[in-house]
Amino acid sequence: MEVYLLLCVLSISLVLFRWARSHLSNPLPLPPGPPRYPLIGNALNTPTVMPWKTFRDWIKTYGDVIYLQIPKQSIIILGSARAATDLLEKRSDIYSDRPKIVMHELIPMRWNFPLLGYSSEWRANRREFHQYFNQHAVANYQSIQLHECRAFLKRALDNPTQIGQHIRLIYSAIILKVVYDMDITDMKHEYVQLAEKVAHNVSPTLVPGKFLVEFLPFLKYLPKWLPGMHFKRNATLCEELIRQMVNGPFDVVKQSIAEGTHGKSVAASLIERLQSHAESEGLQEELARNVAGSAYLAAADTTTAAAQSFFVAMSLYPEIQRKGQAEIDLIVGRDRLPDFNDYDKLVYVQAIMLESMRWIPVIPLGVPHRAMREDEYMGFRIPEGATILANIWAMLHDPDDYPDPERFNPGRFLKDGRINPDVRDPLQLAFGFGRRICPGRWLSSASLFMTIASVLHTLDIRPILEPDGKPYDPFTTIVDGVILSPDKIPCTLSPRSQSAERLICDDVLNTSDMRA
Repeated sequence: MEVYLLLCVLSISLVLFRWARSHLSNPLPLPPGPPRYPLIGNALNTPTVMPWKTFRDWIKTYGDVIYLQIPKQSIIILGSARAATDLLEKRSDIYSDRPKIVMHELIPMRWNFPLLGYSSEWRANRREFHQYFNQHAVANYQSIQLHECRAFLKRALDNPTQIGQHIRLIYSAIILKVVYDMDITDMKHEYVQLAEKVAHNVSPTLVPGKFLVEFLPFLKYLPKWLPGMHFKRNATLCEELIRQMVNGPFDVVKQSIAEGTHGKSVAASLIERLQSHAESEGLQEELARNVAGSAYLAAADTTTAAAQSFFVAMSLYPEIQRKGQAEIDLIVGRDRLPDFNDYDKLVYVQAIMLESMRWIPVIPLGVPHRAMREDEYMGFRIPEGATILANIWAMLHDPDDYPDPERFNPGRFLKDGRINPDVRDPLQLAFGFGRRICPGRWLSSASLFMTIASVLHTLDIRPILEPDGKPYDPFTTIVDGVILSPDKIPCTLSPRSQSAERLICDDVLNTSDMRA
């Protein structure tokens, strides 16, 4: 008990010392925010359930830049696109770092380069990733995207009520094929299950302040059998799952290369390239594993969430579904399925994709940034080391940019039959900012577009009412976490016509072994 007390006193003393040093060195005020309590700051009034909504409400009281203080951590909430652009884009030399998270030291998370600090290691990972997922490179994966989107259509015919599983399977199958050349035909595949477990266990560690050890780092040195040490047991589980996820499929590709049986994949290309760097083979292989593993984990969850929002929206707004179907009938016709050559002409479908990304933002508070040095903005002081959270939900629900923001309305992006450049592009906000913008955004957007076009062309999405007879409200039943999505998809699918059903069944990409 005496040791606990001493460590707590030392932690509080350190907080007070840092506070005094920062306030005496810079007289500028901190940004406004809710009242803080002595020693614990905003620990009691910082929301833990759907915080982005509370933060949005605070904007009306405190403005676009809000300050929170919790033990050992200053937090800046950016509530407008202007503030996020001014700091995270225009001053990216200051705000491209990531906050240090104690849980990520325990797991560890160095393999997941989007979470790495702004460093030469991050730049090396990002450079390799960009080679395979930049705007031009992702065109090489269009056949895989078409294949999996059309396999989804066949699964929907066979089992129209399991929409959630079918959606998740599309994007898991795409990324595993692209990265490891693995053919995935159902959710029972070991690497799909493994990614699910990793996401379920690792996702909570991304929530700022989720674990007490972030406030009292000395707890990480205590044995895991003590009461309250569940975070250490969670870290042990995550570390083992991550080891399997990063190494398992990569080693399969490595073995297939040794046997001369490998196909074309990102992992195979990385492995073959590292063989020409024998002097640093160990470091090169670690880099290759990390790049492949980061793509494997991140790609499926985010695009799945956006696609789920699309299906919910179509069930709630049948008139928009009909408009999308009418455009595809006009452009594509009834004798073939849509492909990427139709993209530029399917303007309303593009607008539906944009609105799907805006309506329920996949990562409502973005991935946290960190101020690498003290800064000034709008007359306020931004402390060095502050965690910066961009309230993407508030930005994408700003009525000045998007009137009636809770209504799903693709028409807001259109003018004279084209995408209106005067309306803020939600993809510029949804995928993050500056040097830390999501490097997988091109693959994600292309996959989502082709899913929407394929579904609207061939299927009707029909709502299933709630037990009380009312339509489903996604804004009151959202799955609350780092990645945001509706908690269910209350709709069913049916072919639009006999000709649409024949298109699905006759397509050469759909074979019987694709059924889930």
